Amino acid sequence: MKSLYHISGIFVLVLLFSCDGSNNPLPEEEEQIENPVAATLVFPVNNTECQEGTIINDTQSRVVFQWNASEHTDSYQVNLENLDDATQFMHESDTNELQIVIERGTAYRWSVISKSEVTDETAESELWKFYNAGTGVVNYAPFPPDLINPENNETIAVGSGSILLEWEAFDIDGDIVSYEVFMDTNNPPMASRGTTSDSEITLDVAASTTYYWFVQVTDSANNTSKSDVFGFTTE
Repeated sequence: MKSLYHISGIFVLVLLFSCDGSNNPLPEEEEQIENPVAATLVFPVNNTECQEGTIINDTQSRVVFQWNASEHTDSYQVNLENLDDATQFMHESDTNELQIVIERGTAYRWSVISKSEVTDETAESELWKFYNAGTGVVNYAPFPPDLINPENNETIAVGSGSILLEWEAFDIDGDIVSYEVFMDTNNPPMASRGTTSDSEITLDVAASTTYYWFVQVTDSANNTSKSDVFGFTTE
């Protein structure tokens, strides 16, 4: 009789153990999603004249844009801007190159956005500039300057009451002669704050004020180009 009770007890324990859920399989780990990696641009090369491409007519040519394939990426978006008239274009590609018809004798800037089918996260390459070669171009205008300091929408302590503005510019012909700096509290700024041959200038500012600024560059042939407008706030 004791043996029967003993066997019954074991059966009950086994039954309880099998019903308490402790032997359920562990949930599967969620698959880790890898975000796309930024592509590295290859061609057209930054700050150069693009002389490669198929000429279509006097005003247009077909250029093959190329970049290195990036990890965790299913497709690419090529962002292209005509720097002469600020027209912007977007092109999609499933590979790491794309033929695009563009204007000859025109400055452009471009970048590539890496996209994935499993996430909304994207990654953008560097922003490069180039001139598409054209007929009869004797002297190219400088590329629009890139503003470096202050960064756009930056807040800056100005205990001395002045601020250092810095930028960089490139010209295929290498004949930049001057930079004119515009800065005030209007957007876009209208007040010229001085001309310099350097790529920096120190200007007086007031505290607790938002300023906007841009730089216009001029070369020896009197060609000009303007940077984007940046803003900063003093404290």
